[in-house]
Amino acid sequence: MANSITLGTLVTRCKQRGNAVGSDQIETAEWKELISEVYGELHGIVSETGARYFETEATVNLGSLALPSDHLSTVGVDFVIDAAGRRRELAQLMVQERTLFAGVTCQAYLFALVGGNLALYPTPSTGTYKHIYVPQPTDYSTAADATSVDTITTHGARFIIWGAAAIALHRSESAQQRALEERAAALEKVMDWAISRAITMPKRRIVTETDFGDLGYTGLNGAWNPASWLYR
Repeated sequence: MANSITLGTLVTRCKQRGNAVGSDQIETAEWKELISEVYGELHGIVSETGARYFETEATVNLGSLALPSDHLSTVGVDFVIDAAGRRRELAQLMVQERTLFAGVTCQAYLFALVGGNLALYPTPSTGTYKHIYVPQPTDYSTAADATSVDTITTHGARFIIWGAAAIALHRSESAQQRALEERAAALEKVMDWAISRAITMPKRRIVTETDFGDLGYTGLNGAWNPASWLYR
């Protein structure tokens, strides 16, 4: 699935497209910075479509719910039901529901992002939870030439190469038109590819106290019935 190219090869191709072969106006270190900048843009374009190409996951530390240091956006949170790997997806808590589970401690059924932390509702004291998220784009500005860069598709590679070349051509006050047109054409192809992978994320209604029965909750002083939510 990946279309991997070494960073050194990307630098060479950018120099070729930017008419900078043999020129020392832009040093290799700066070419890497340009490539990293455009790669970050590619990462954002693909992630924002919902393609989930860069998705990863981490086990939630119930003792410290700080978001991962490379966290960009959350896809969801799962509760691991058993050793066989079965999971139950947690619904996302709406802001209007934020006070409904204060003081309740048991298996979590909902989550929210609060500041720099992941919050689980009700508050669990045990259990394994998996946080599925999209990480920040990799910074290749100081990486070695042999570092492999996943450009996703051939069009992704073209987007990075022509994007970096366009910036370089602007700096040297050379004509950018060809580079900008090639970048735009590559972007269109990347978007077409990303959209074909996108998943529609359905919305759910806001939960109120009158809905507790549907959620398996017997009331503010009651308890959750895990069986009612286990396979939702």
